[in-house]
Amino acid sequence: MLTLALDIILAGNNAKFGQPEVKIGTIPGLGGSQRLVRAIGKSRAMEMVLTGATIPVQDLQHSGLIARIVPEDQLVDEALKLAQQIASLSRPVSE
Repeated sequence: MLTLALDIILAGNNAKFGQPEVKIGTIPGLGGSQRLVRAIGKSRAMEMVLTGATIPVQDLQHSGLIARIVPEDQLVDEALKLAQQIASLSRPVSE
């Protein structure tokens, strides 16, 4: 799940997340299994990794993996607002 490499995750209200690699005979790459365990706990992570099951976004928000759920039609706008808020806190460095 590429999502695990992100710092802040906003998700649409109908999103589902999964580790489907097992369905093609491989394991999650990019440290996916290790990061997922830290993010949502061993039992839920093992369920996803070993079965290829998808988990509704609402369940993942409760575990702390997802920062905020927003309506899908507002997702890009909300992400841009968050990026602007973060960028506004940076001040230029003078030499």
